[in-house]
Amino acid sequence: MAGKKSNCYFDAYIELAECTRKEAVLLNDYINQFDLNQMDDMLTKMHELETSADRMKHEMMDRLAKEFITPIEREDIYQLFNEIESVSDAIEDILIKMHIFCISTIREEAKQFAAILLKSCDVLKQMMIEFPNFKKSEKLHDYIVEINDLEEEGDRLYASSIHGMFSTSGDPIDLMRWTETLDRFEKSCDAIEHVAIVVESVIMNNI
Repeated sequence: MAGKKSNCYFDAYIELAECTRKEAVLLNDYINQFDLNQMDDMLTKMHELETSADRMKHEMMDRLAKEFITPIEREDIYQLFNEIESVSDAIEDILIKMHIFCISTIREEAKQFAAILLKSCDVLKQMMIEFPNFKKSEKLHDYIVEINDLEEEGDRLYASSIHGMFSTSGDPIDLMRWTETLDRFEKSCDAIEHVAIVVESVIMNNI
């Protein structure tokens, strides 16, 4: 029974990571098959996934408040749930910004960013599947490095995209729309890296 109690947190991390992955799939598919008429439907689906992640986090927080023995430090459990749920929020925010700014055509950079974000969420889920073995895992470090590499790829894409737009576009409204939207993509990659940082901290504290 004690093992099941310990596993519930690790299982919830995987479920949360899967929610973010589904959001990234939804966003990637929508951007690559862009149809403005589907925006309202996409917003509804995205919000359902974000709400599911938020509800799952709060359920685990309630459980954590009632337990005396936890598999890792309580602060680490709490922070990790918050960081993964923040990824869910950040991905939803991309679609919300696209809606707010009435984006009607998709830039190639957005497709590239959506692919990076989807790959990052895939690795995030794999990292959380491996996380229960953090004391002896040889794979976790590789996942952390891969997430860091993807975040850096996102940083480079963001910098080159913004530079390219300001170098070629004469439309200030279009510049504002896409600067804000691509910023949300970059922040989503940052949010995933923050999860990896917490995982790395847990490993270091338990060597």
